Amino acid sequence: MTNPRAHYERRKEQLTRQLAATNRRFDLVSWARLATLLTAIGLVVARTWLPFGTAGWLAAGTASLAFVGLVAVHGRLAAQRHRNRASLEFIHRALARMDGKWASFPADGKDLQRDDHPYALDLDLFGPGSLYQLLNDTRTHPGRRRLGLWLSEPADATVVAERQQAVRELSGLHELRERLAVEGVALVETNPDPEPFLAWASGEPHLRVSPGLKALMWALPIANIGLLIAAMGASVGVWAFAAGFGASMLMLARLGPRLRPAIQAASQRSGDFERFARLLVIVESGRFEAPVLRRIQARLHGSGFKASVEIGRLARIVSTLEARENGAFRAIVGPLLLWDLHCVAALERWQRRAGPHARDWLDALADFEAMTSLATFAFEHPEYAWPAVDAGPLHFEAVGLGHPLLDASRLVVNDVALPEPGSALLVTGSNMSGKSTLLRSMGAAAVLALAGAPVCARSLRVSVCAVRTSMRISDSVREGVSRFYAEILKIKGVVDTATQGRPVLFLLDEVLHGTNSRERHLGARAVLRALLQAGAIGAISTHDLALADLCDLTEGRVRTVHFQEQVDGDKMTFDYRLRDGLVRSGNALRWMRTVGLPVPEDLAQEYTASP
Repeated sequence: MTNPRAHYERRKEQLTRQLAATNRRFDLVSWARLATLLTAIGLVVARTWLPFGTAGWLAAGTASLAFVGLVAVHGRLAAQRHRNRASLEFIHRALARMDGKWASFPADGKDLQRDDHPYALDLDLFGPGSLYQLLNDTRTHPGRRRLGLWLSEPADATVVAERQQAVRELSGLHELRERLAVEGVALVETNPDPEPFLAWASGEPHLRVSPGLKALMWALPIANIGLLIAAMGASVGVWAFAAGFGASMLMLARLGPRLRPAIQAASQRSGDFERFARLLVIVESGRFEAPVLRRIQARLHGSGFKASVEIGRLARIVSTLEARENGAFRAIVGPLLLWDLHCVAALERWQRRAGPHARDWLDALADFEAMTSLATFAFEHPEYAWPAVDAGPLHFEAVGLGHPLLDASRLVVNDVALPEPGSALLVTGSNMSGKSTLLRSMGAAAVLALAGAPVCARSLRVSVCAVRTSMRISDSVREGVSRFYAEILKIKGVVDTATQGRPVLFLLDEVLHGTNSRERHLGARAVLRALLQAGAIGAISTHDLALADLCDLTEGRVRTVHFQEQVDGDKMTFDYRLRDGLVRSGNALRWMRTVGLPVPEDLAQEYTASP
């Protein structure tokens, strides 16, 4: 098994040497290019006062040719230097991720967060310090959204198995993943949304070139050029050329509404199309074993041509269209040649031939990018387990479960067993002891497993389920919603999902703690009973020790576990180890004294010593 850190360090050293060598050659060619240019200019200028025979002209020509050749070499070295830098940035990013510095990465997926999502906010799926920020190594707008979708919506067992096979294969294809990242680096900077273009590509052409229009769009530019040449030679009056030019302007004005949709959809996108084409080449040229990867490649031949070839053709058409961005060209040359008309006609030929397949091509690329991100995550965490996901009776059984967002130096793992429908954990413990982290570890593991990724555990067996949570609750002054009301609405969503027949993994943190202890006790019993009767599984954390009788009321289907603190004088520490049974101590008053609140020491000792 390849050691990920050792692999990245070796690659970093290799790329550093390559970049240094490329920089030296680049600088040398830059000076040589300047020298040949000055030599060529000097030889031509010298002709004005020195005899300049055949040898002199030959020398000037040789210097000029050398300059042209060095310009080409200079361009290739510049491109190589750019690729080396992008590769080195990819490696630096990977090493930063392994060092726990990934929370500084800019693409955190905050724009993908939905306030009404049933678990994203509670499980830190999106935003700064999120699971998405750790996982995301995509380069395109569709790829970013696809990865977010996979984390937001669980897949079925068959899809998970296919993704796992593909992710495993991609995790070993280091060169391919690096090439994909390097070729897509410019798309990260521009982050183009292809949806406006895709809407045009899948629509109907607006121009619809008839035989008569086709004849006119060729005849009129030819006539204009002929009239211009004749006017310059005084064969005809300027008025004749002006009449032809005016006819072209009038024709473009009348066709303007039919030309505009294609121009708006494609204008200024040639660079993006070229970059998409290079990414598609990487996917098309790969040699894969996983069926889902082979299906992706098959989807990229939807029009009978490779998607990269078709997107490349589109990029060339759009590049031609973009000449209109020059003001003088748009005012004179464009109308003279009916430039916009010819470009839009070419765009619509592409639209009819390849447009219906464009969305599927980018969808396929998005799937590939999402799997590549999961593959990088798998490669960098070889100690993580590949979960066994099935469609059988509801269960969640983890050995050595931890949270993937915690640094390895701080990670403490625990075993969790919910072996059958209607089983749950009642998690008790003092403040900051690890209750919420356990629930989030369970949720993160389920989300990753059902996305097709490895999980932070030694092993995990889980069935396909809907994850539902109630952890972070906030009120809304503007909407007139109290914190308690917001919480019971969220819990209602959890219960409704379970009672509608869906398999549910519920995670409820400090359930109903916005009301008095008696109502909290009765309400929590009702909620848990409804969930277990519906066959859901999950965990509830609480400070309310009176809820311990739930184990008796649910015929042993609820197992009580706890975390506890260790006290040495005035110092509290936590080992974050899950233990059976009910916690018998609290630390709220001790924490109050620690931060300077006026709690008498005898009162704090009396409370924490009481059973």
